[in-house]
Amino acid sequence: MNDLWQDLKRVATQHWSRFKTIGAAPTPREQAVAAACERVVDQVDPRLRSLSGYRRTLHDNVAAALDYSAEVASRIPGPITLNRETWAQDPLLNAMFADPKRIRWVLSSPSVCAYVRDTDLEAGDCYALLAALPMVRHQLGMELQGDAIHRDIPQTTWSFVNHEVGLPAGDPDSVRGQAAQAIMDIIAGGAVLEIGGQEARIAALEEQLRMTRIKQKVANPATRGLDFLSDGGASTLPDYETLGQRIQQLEQELAAARQGLTTLDDYLLRLNDVLAHPETRVAVQPEQVRLDRMNVVREDREGAVESTPIEFLRGYRGGQPARVILLIRFARADLITADERLAEVERYVNA
Repeated sequence: MNDLWQDLKRVATQHWSRFKTIGAAPTPREQAVAAACERVVDQVDPRLRSLSGYRRTLHDNVAAALDYSAEVASRIPGPITLNRETWAQDPLLNAMFADPKRIRWVLSSPSVCAYVRDTDLEAGDCYALLAALPMVRHQLGMELQGDAIHRDIPQTTWSFVNHEVGLPAGDPDSVRGQAAQAIMDIIAGGAVLEIGGQEARIAALEEQLRMTRIKQKVANPATRGLDFLSDGGASTLPDYETLGQRIQQLEQELAAARQGLTTLDDYLLRLNDVLAHPETRVAVQPEQVRLDRMNVVREDREGAVESTPIEFLRGYRGGQPARVILLIRFARADLITADERLAEVERYVNA
Protein backbone atom coordinates (compact mmCIF):
# COMPACT_ATOMS: atom_id res chain seq x y z
CA MET A 1 0.00 0.00 0.00
CA ASN A 2 2.86 2.36 0.82
CA ASP A 3 4.41 1.75 -2.62
CA LEU A 4 1.12 2.61 -4.31
CA TRP A 5 0.81 5.76 -2.26
CA GLN A 6 4.37 6.84 -3.15
CA ASP A 7 3.68 6.25 -6.85
CA LEU A 8 0.53 8.38 -6.67
CA LYS A 9 2.44 11.18 -4.92
CA ARG A 10 5.21 11.08 -7.54
CA VAL A 11 2.74 11.25 -10.44
CA ALA A 12 0.85 14.11 -8.80
CA THR A 13 4.08 16.03 -8.17
CA GLN A 14 5.17 15.61 -11.80
CA HIS A 15 1.84 16.89 -13.12
CA TRP A 16 1.82 19.81 -10.69
CA SER A 17 5.36 20.79 -11.73
CA ARG A 18 4.32 20.67 -15.36
CA PHE A 19 1.30 22.90 -14.74
CA LYS A 20 3.45 25.37 -12.80
CA THR A 21 5.94 25.48 -15.70
CA ILE A 22 3.19 26.07 -18.25
CA GLY A 23 1.66 28.84 -16.19
CA ALA A 24 4.94 30.48 -15.26
CA ALA A 25 5.92 33.85 -16.67
CA PRO A 26 8.35 33.60 -19.60
CA THR A 27 12.00 34.07 -18.72
CA PRO A 28 14.01 36.95 -20.24
CA ARG A 29 15.64 34.37 -22.51
CA GLU A 30 12.26 33.14 -23.80
CA GLN A 31 11.09 36.71 -24.25
CA ALA A 32 14.18 37.45 -26.34
CA VAL A 33 13.63 34.37 -28.51
CA ALA A 34 9.95 35.22 -29.00
CA ALA A 35 10.80 38.80 -29.97
CA ALA A 36 13.45 37.54 -32.39
CA CYS A 37 10.93 35.16 -33.97
CA GLU A 38 8.56 38.05 -34.59
CA ARG A 39 11.33 40.24 -35.98
CA VAL A 40 12.39 37.48 -38.38
CA VAL A 41 8.81 36.87 -39.52
CA ASP A 42 8.36 40.60 -40.14
CA GLN A 43 11.43 40.59 -42.38
CA VAL A 44 10.57 37.46 -44.35
CA ASP A 45 6.77 37.36 -44.66
CA PRO A 46 4.23 38.52 -42.01
CA ARG A 47 1.71 36.06 -43.48
CA LEU A 48 3.62 33.30 -41.67
CA ARG A 49 1.76 34.34 -38.50
CA SER A 50 -1.37 32.75 -39.94
CA LEU A 51 0.28 29.33 -39.53
CA SER A 52 -0.46 27.51 -36.31
CA GLY A 53 2.67 26.92 -34.24
CA TYR A 54 5.01 29.05 -36.37
CA ARG A 55 6.89 30.19 -33.26
CA ARG A 56 7.27 26.63 -32.06
CA THR A 57 8.70 25.66 -35.45
CA LEU A 58 11.22 28.51 -35.44
CA HIS A 59 12.05 28.48 -31.74
CA ASP A 60 15.11 26.23 -31.58
CA ASN A 61 16.85 27.61 -34.67
CA VAL A 62 16.08 31.23 -33.73
CA ALA A 63 17.50 30.60 -30.25
CA ALA A 64 20.63 29.05 -31.74
CA ALA A 65 20.99 31.93 -34.22
CA LEU A 66 20.67 34.41 -31.36
CA ASP A 67 23.44 32.64 -29.46
CA TYR A 68 25.59 32.61 -32.58
CA SER A 69 25.02 36.34 -33.16
CA ALA A 70 25.98 37.14 -29.58
CA GLU A 71 29.11 34.98 -29.87
CA VAL A 72 30.19 36.76 -33.06
CA ALA A 73 29.58 40.16 -31.45
CA SER A 74 31.65 39.14 -28.41
CA ARG A 75 34.66 38.43 -30.65
CA ILE A 76 34.86 41.98 -32.02
CA PRO A 77 38.15 43.40 -30.68
CA GLY A 78 38.21 46.53 -28.58
CA PRO A 79 37.32 48.95 -27.30
CA ILE A 80 40.31 50.88 -28.57
CA THR A 81 40.52 54.66 -28.35
CA LEU A 82 40.47 56.34 -31.73
CA ASN A 83 42.15 59.74 -31.98
CA ARG A 84 45.31 61.31 -33.41
CA GLU A 85 47.47 60.03 -30.55
CA THR A 86 46.46 56.39 -30.90
CA TRP A 87 46.68 56.68 -34.68
CA ALA A 88 50.38 57.42 -34.29
CA GLN A 89 50.90 54.49 -31.94
CA ASP A 90 48.59 51.70 -33.10
CA PRO A 91 49.65 49.91 -36.34
CA LEU A 92 46.08 48.91 -37.26
CA LEU A 93 44.65 52.41 -36.87
CA ASN A 94 47.65 53.81 -38.74
CA ALA A 95 46.97 51.41 -41.61
CA MET A 96 43.23 52.15 -41.64
CA PHE A 97 43.64 55.93 -41.90
CA ALA A 98 46.17 57.36 -44.32
CA ASP A 99 45.54 60.85 -42.92
CA PRO A 100 44.73 61.40 -39.21
CA LYS A 101 42.63 64.42 -40.17
CA ARG A 102 40.08 62.03 -41.63
CA ILE A 103 39.45 60.41 -38.24
CA ARG A 104 37.21 63.19 -36.96
CA TRP A 105 35.14 63.20 -40.14
CA VAL A 106 34.64 59.44 -39.99
CA LEU A 107 33.66 59.65 -36.32
CA SER A 108 31.08 62.32 -37.11
CA SER A 109 28.76 59.92 -38.91
CA PRO A 110 25.01 60.65 -39.04
CA SER A 111 24.21 57.89 -36.53
CA VAL A 112 26.83 59.15 -34.06
CA CYS A 113 25.72 62.76 -34.38
CA ALA A 114 22.08 61.74 -33.89
CA TYR A 115 23.01 59.68 -30.83
CA VAL A 116 24.94 62.56 -29.28
CA ARG A 117 22.13 64.97 -30.03
CA ASP A 118 19.37 62.70 -28.70
CA THR A 119 21.27 61.82 -25.52
CA ASP A 120 22.29 65.44 -24.95
CA LEU A 121 25.84 64.26 -24.38
CA GLU A 122 28.06 67.27 -23.89
CA ALA A 123 31.28 65.53 -22.84
CA GLY A 124 32.75 62.15 -22.10
CA ASP A 125 33.39 59.09 -24.23
CA CYS A 126 31.20 57.36 -26.77
CA TYR A 127 31.48 53.80 -28.05
CA ALA A 128 30.65 52.47 -31.50
CA LEU A 129 31.67 50.05 -34.21
CA LEU A 130 34.18 51.06 -36.85
CA ALA A 131 34.11 49.17 -40.15
CA ALA A 132 36.41 49.63 -43.15
CA LEU A 133 36.99 47.64 -46.31
CA PRO A 134 40.56 46.56 -47.15
CA MET A 135 41.67 47.19 -50.72
CA VAL A 136 44.65 45.23 -52.05
CA ARG A 137 46.55 46.63 -55.04
CA HIS A 138 49.46 45.27 -57.03
CA GLN A 139 51.67 48.00 -58.43
CA LEU A 140 55.20 49.02 -59.29
CA GLY A 141 57.04 51.16 -56.76
CA MET A 142 60.43 52.33 -55.57
CA GLU A 143 62.58 50.71 -52.90
CA LEU A 144 65.86 51.52 -51.22
CA GLN A 145 68.09 48.46 -51.45
CA GLY A 146 71.41 49.15 -49.81
CA ASP A 147 72.46 52.62 -50.95
CA ALA A 148 70.62 52.51 -54.26
CA ILE A 149 67.02 53.33 -55.12
CA HIS A 150 65.44 50.74 -57.37
CA ARG A 151 62.42 51.59 -59.48
CA ASP A 152 59.61 49.47 -60.92
CA ILE A 153 59.70 47.02 -58.03
CA PRO A 154 56.51 44.88 -57.84
CA GLN A 155 54.67 45.73 -54.63
CA THR A 156 51.42 44.75 -52.93
CA THR A 157 49.79 47.53 -50.95
CA TRP A 158 46.85 47.70 -48.58
CA SER A 159 44.51 50.60 -48.07
CA PHE A 160 41.14 50.95 -46.36
CA VAL A 161 38.02 52.49 -47.88
CA ASN A 162 34.30 52.76 -47.04
CA HIS A 163 34.91 53.71 -43.43
CA GLU A 164 31.76 53.75 -41.34
CA VAL A 165 31.07 54.32 -37.66
CA GLY A 166 27.74 53.03 -36.38
CA LEU A 167 25.79 51.53 -33.48
CA PRO A 168 26.89 54.23 -31.02
CA ALA A 169 26.22 53.78 -27.31
CA GLY A 170 27.42 54.88 -23.90
CA ASP A 171 29.19 51.62 -23.05
CA PRO A 172 30.82 48.75 -24.96
CA ASP A 173 28.28 46.12 -23.84
CA SER A 174 25.46 48.12 -25.41
CA VAL A 175 27.39 48.34 -28.68
CA ARG A 176 27.91 44.58 -28.68
CA GLY A 177 24.22 44.06 -27.96
CA GLN A 178 23.28 46.20 -30.95
CA ALA A 179 25.85 44.36 -33.06
CA ALA A 180 24.33 41.01 -32.11
CA GLN A 181 20.89 42.23 -33.18
CA ALA A 182 22.30 43.56 -36.45
CA ILE A 183 23.97 40.18 -37.11
CA MET A 184 20.66 38.43 -36.45
CA ASP A 185 18.98 40.76 -38.95
CA ILE A 186 21.61 39.88 -41.56
CA ILE A 187 20.97 36.17 -40.99
CA ALA A 188 17.24 36.70 -41.50
CA GLY A 189 18.03 38.90 -44.48
CA GLY A 190 19.76 35.90 -46.02
CA ALA A 191 16.44 34.10 -46.01
CA VAL A 192 14.79 37.10 -47.65
CA LEU A 193 17.42 37.14 -50.40
CA GLU A 194 17.23 33.39 -50.96
CA ILE A 195 13.45 33.24 -51.05
CA GLY A 196 13.23 36.46 -53.06
CA GLY A 197 15.69 35.09 -55.60
CA GLN A 198 13.61 31.97 -56.07
CA GLU A 199 10.43 34.03 -56.35
CA ALA A 200 12.06 36.20 -59.01
CA ARG A 201 13.06 33.11 -60.99
CA ILE A 202 9.51 31.75 -60.73
CA ALA A 203 8.07 35.06 -61.95
CA ALA A 204 10.54 35.20 -64.85
CA LEU A 205 9.72 31.65 -65.93
CA GLU A 206 5.99 32.33 -65.68
CA GLU A 207 6.37 35.36 -67.93
CA GLN A 208 8.49 33.44 -70.45
CA LEU A 209 5.91 30.65 -70.48
CA ARG A 210 3.04 33.09 -71.01
CA MET A 211 4.78 34.82 -73.92
CA THR A 212 5.81 31.53 -75.53
CA ARG A 213 2.23 30.26 -75.36
CA ILE A 214 1.05 33.44 -77.08
CA LYS A 215 3.64 32.99 -79.81
CA GLN A 216 2.60 29.37 -80.32
CA LYS A 217 -1.03 30.39 -80.54
CA VAL A 218 -0.20 32.92 -83.23
CA ALA A 219 1.88 30.33 -85.11
CA ASN A 220 -0.83 27.65 -84.94
CA PRO A 221 -1.80 26.80 -88.55
CA ALA A 222 -5.27 25.80 -87.42
CA THR A 223 -6.05 29.33 -86.26
CA ARG A 224 -4.36 31.29 -89.04
CA GLY A 225 -6.70 30.44 -91.92
CA LEU A 226 -5.63 31.76 -95.30
CA ASP A 227 -3.00 34.41 -94.62
CA PHE A 228 -2.76 36.59 -97.72
CA LEU A 229 0.18 38.46 -96.22
CA SER A 230 2.41 35.42 -95.75
CA ASP A 231 5.00 34.39 -98.30
CA GLY A 232 3.31 31.04 -98.83
CA GLY A 233 6.25 29.16 -97.29
CA ALA A 234 6.00 26.15 -95.03
CA SER A 235 7.84 27.62 -92.04
CA THR A 236 4.78 27.93 -89.80
CA LEU A 237 4.55 24.28 -88.78
CA PRO A 238 8.21 23.91 -87.71
CA ASP A 239 7.93 27.14 -85.71
CA TYR A 240 4.81 25.81 -84.00
CA GLU A 241 6.51 22.56 -83.06
CA THR A 242 9.65 24.34 -81.81
CA LEU A 243 7.54 26.59 -79.61
CA GLY A 244 5.72 23.55 -78.26
CA GLN A 245 9.03 21.99 -77.24
CA ARG A 246 10.06 25.24 -75.60
CA ILE A 247 6.78 25.32 -73.67
CA GLN A 248 7.39 21.82 -72.33
CA GLN A 249 10.89 22.81 -71.26
CA LEU A 250 9.64 25.95 -69.50
CA GLU A 251 6.90 24.00 -67.73
CA GLN A 252 9.50 21.58 -66.38
CA GLU A 253 11.78 24.41 -65.26
CA LEU A 254 8.86 26.20 -63.61
CA ALA A 255 7.78 23.07 -61.73
CA ALA A 256 11.34 22.64 -60.46
CA ALA A 257 11.62 26.31 -59.44
CA ARG A 258 8.35 26.13 -57.49
CA GLN A 259 9.53 23.22 -55.37
CA GLY A 260 9.81 24.27 -51.76
CA LEU A 261 7.79 27.48 -52.22
CA THR A 262 4.30 26.29 -53.03
CA THR A 263 2.59 26.99 -49.71
CA LEU A 264 3.17 29.15 -46.65
CA ASP A 265 4.31 26.03 -44.83
CA ASP A 266 7.05 25.73 -47.45
CA TYR A 267 8.12 29.31 -46.73
CA LEU A 268 8.29 28.55 -43.01
CA LEU A 269 10.40 25.45 -43.55
CA ARG A 270 12.75 27.31 -45.90
CA LEU A 271 13.17 30.09 -43.33
CA ASN A 272 13.84 27.56 -40.60
CA ASP A 273 16.47 25.87 -42.76
CA VAL A 274 18.32 29.16 -43.34
CA LEU A 275 18.28 29.94 -39.62
CA ALA A 276 19.77 26.51 -38.93
CA HIS A 277 23.01 27.54 -40.67
CA PRO A 278 23.79 31.12 -39.58
CA GLU A 279 27.52 30.66 -40.17
CA THR A 280 26.88 30.51 -43.94
CA ARG A 281 25.37 34.01 -43.81
CA VAL A 282 27.62 35.86 -41.37
CA ALA A 283 31.02 34.95 -40.00
CA VAL A 284 34.15 36.62 -38.67
CA GLN A 285 37.71 35.47 -38.99
CA PRO A 286 40.94 36.78 -37.46
CA GLU A 287 43.51 37.68 -40.11
CA GLN A 288 47.00 39.16 -40.22
CA VAL A 289 49.15 41.03 -42.71
CA ARG A 290 52.63 42.51 -42.27
CA LEU A 291 52.86 46.13 -43.45
CA ASP A 292 55.44 48.88 -43.40
CA ARG A 293 54.53 52.51 -42.66
CA MET A 294 53.54 53.00 -46.31
CA ASN A 295 51.11 50.04 -46.14
CA VAL A 296 53.30 47.92 -48.41
CA VAL A 297 53.13 44.20 -47.67
CA ARG A 298 56.49 42.94 -46.37
CA GLU A 299 57.98 39.59 -45.44
CA ASP A 300 59.32 38.81 -41.99
CA ARG A 301 62.92 38.04 -42.88
CA GLU A 302 66.33 39.32 -41.99
CA GLY A 303 67.30 42.47 -43.84
CA ALA A 304 63.75 43.21 -44.93
CA VAL A 305 62.23 46.69 -44.68
CA GLU A 306 60.99 47.43 -41.17
CA SER A 307 57.38 46.32 -40.87
CA THR A 308 54.76 45.37 -38.29
CA PRO A 309 52.24 42.50 -38.25
CA ILE A 310 48.71 43.93 -38.36
CA GLU A 311 46.05 41.75 -36.73
CA PHE A 312 42.36 42.40 -37.30
CA LEU A 313 38.94 40.72 -37.37
CA ARG A 314 37.33 40.52 -40.80
CA GLY A 315 33.67 39.94 -41.47
CA TYR A 316 32.35 37.56 -44.10
CA ARG A 317 28.91 37.59 -45.71
CA GLY A 318 27.83 34.57 -47.66
CA GLY A 319 31.41 33.34 -47.63
CA GLN A 320 32.68 36.54 -49.26
CA PRO A 321 35.18 38.77 -47.41
CA ALA A 322 33.69 42.03 -46.19
CA ARG A 323 34.90 44.81 -43.90
CA VAL A 324 37.23 44.84 -40.92
CA ILE A 325 35.34 45.59 -37.71
CA LEU A 326 36.58 47.14 -34.48
CA LEU A 327 34.94 48.41 -31.31
CA ILE A 328 36.16 51.96 -30.67
CA ARG A 329 36.04 54.59 -27.96
CA PHE A 330 36.17 58.28 -28.78
CA ALA A 331 35.60 61.62 -27.12
CA ARG A 332 32.55 63.74 -27.80
CA ALA A 333 34.90 66.66 -28.31
CA ASP A 334 36.48 64.91 -31.31
CA LEU A 335 33.33 65.21 -33.43
CA ILE A 336 33.20 67.78 -36.20
CA THR A 337 31.32 70.91 -35.15
CA ALA A 338 28.63 72.62 -37.20
CA ASP A 339 30.96 75.57 -37.83
CA GLU A 340 33.65 73.26 -39.16
CA ARG A 341 31.17 71.60 -41.50
CA LEU A 342 30.05 74.98 -42.80
CA ALA A 343 33.65 76.09 -43.30
CA GLU A 344 34.39 72.91 -45.25
CA VAL A 345 31.35 73.44 -47.49
CA GLU A 346 32.38 77.05 -48.17
CA ARG A 347 35.93 75.96 -48.95
CA TYR A 348 34.63 73.35 -51.38
CA VAL A 349 32.25 75.79 -53.08
CA ASN A 350 34.88 78.51 -53.41
CA ALA A 351 37.64 76.17 -54.58
